[in-house]
Amino acid sequence: MLYPIKELQDIFVDACVRAPDGELALVSAFGRDGAVQQLYASLHLGVQEGGIRQLTLLDPHSSQPVAVIPVGDPRRLDKYSGRLPKDNLFGNLVHTWIYDELLLNPSKAAGSAWLLIDRDTQAHDDGSLQARVWSLIEHLSPIPLLPPWRTPVLDALGAQLVSHLGNTPYAPVGRIHASRVTLPDTFGKAISDFVSSGTLTLD
Repeated sequence: MLYPIKELQDIFVDACVRAPDGELALVSAFGRDGAVQQLYASLHLGVQEGGIRQLTLLDPHSSQPVAVIPVGDPRRLDKYSGRLPKDNLFGNLVHTWIYDELLLNPSKAAGSAWLLIDRDTQAHDDGSLQARVWSLIEHLSPIPLLPPWRTPVLDALGAQLVSHLGNTPYAPVGRIHASRVTLPDTFGKAISDFVSSGTLTLD
């Protein structure tokens, strides 16, 4: 489904992710080259210069708002674009992704990372999903983790470490399933306690 943007003409969004505070983290949009350039400019211009500070996604059938997404600080946003083949059904269109760079770069300092997957094709593959979550936890962990620890750690701490944004007021729009992996300051101590108690072994 493609969602029009109330604030801009001829831009259509197929996926949008919001941060836990509701601000824009990712938007995937289609439009003619001029409309896409206007989108870029509008995000960075001041309001008095014609800029916008929010994106209102509309239901394509009822034209009612589906989500209102504050842009926040546009300086943290990057973009990547590609042009669709000219012989496609809709003509000469540009597909652009505007995203917070934190989506691509797990932060060890903050102990957090994003995991984005396709809701229709990947969200039901529990094994692959667990492996990707564990890979992020290994990357963020302040202490080394052994591969056999994956299942016991996720069974014990998974609900504390992984939050699915679909279960929040700022659920993603479109096919994207978004999760946040966040390690608390007590994560290292929890692992040490599991080793001490024999829940995790060093063999």
